[in-house]
Amino acid sequence: MSDKLEILKMIEIGKISVEEGLQLIEALEQTEKIEDEVREERYPDETVEADLFKKPQNEQVLKDFDVSLTTCKLNIERSTVDEITVELLDAKTRTLIEKPEWLHLHEDKNTVIIKESRTTNLTDIFDFFKSGNTMLNSIFINVKVPMETVIDKGKFTNVSGSMSLFGLNGIDIDARTVSGKVHAADLKVKVLGLKSTSGSVIADNITVAKVYLKSTSGKVKTSGVHSVIDCKTVSGNIEVESGDSLRAINASTVSGKTSLFVTQPENFNLNFNTISGGIDTNGFAVVNKSNSGKRNVQIANRSNDHSIQATSVSGKIILDKWT
Repeated sequence: MSDKLEILKMIEIGKISVEEGLQLIEALEQTEKIEDEVREERYPDETVEADLFKKPQNEQVLKDFDVSLTTCKLNIERSTVDEITVELLDAKTRTLIEKPEWLHLHEDKNTVIIKESRTTNLTDIFDFFKSGNTMLNSIFINVKVPMETVIDKGKFTNVSGSMSLFGLNGIDIDARTVSGKVHAADLKVKVLGLKSTSGSVIADNITVAKVYLKSTSGKVKTSGVHSVIDCKTVSGNIEVESGDSLRAINASTVSGKTSLFVTQPENFNLNFNTISGGIDTNGFAVVNKSNSGKRNVQIANRSNDHSIQATSVSGKIILDKWT
């Protein structure tokens, strides 16, 4: 807590900007591993459609997959390998390199741990950001996971490096970065959480029971088969394309545009609110307008368990059919 207070004091006296302060706080929490949600709340209830998550036959469960990085780029993909394979590549040339002393790897039958330890405290993190070393000696970490592997709990954190996840099967996967981009595609996961402070967050062609997507200034986008979608951004745009299994969307922006495309928008209860932005329902609901410029849509009689909620201060909210 004292480190956070020191960051706030530096913001107050003008030593660093508010944006830099927010990045430092986020990086500090990730580096010290004290940022941890109450994970029980992340799981959907038992009534979520079982077909959304089917484990592969002859599965091999990987109990814990923990990656904590500062600058390295990370890619994790399902592959035809017989066992988990970790490749260390030069980020620019994509040639194999030797493991540096500040990168720690641990692997056994049920656990994979990858940690970067070039920063250890507030001073290190602050100097790291200010010096511009985030662009130096960057490594691309490529992890190949066997086709039949199911990740029980995957937690991936980064400060300035981007992260990509492709083709993974899992129970609970959470990926977070401060200034990098998070990109997931072709995942089949029970609960998925993706977060970036200033980068975009994209989850394409995924099959999930519940997905959490969050960014401060970056774009948030998801497509595929979902049961519950929760997405938030401050100034970025939100784009959602979801199929027949969808039960609920909760979308929130301040100034970004929210575009929601679902297969049967006429079957959802709707709760849309914006202060100065617009609402376009493409004929699937009536938009109420006040003299002050506020707009809202309130429909509560279409379903007992299907709902879409979207709020914005000045951004536009769009609802349409996904075909």
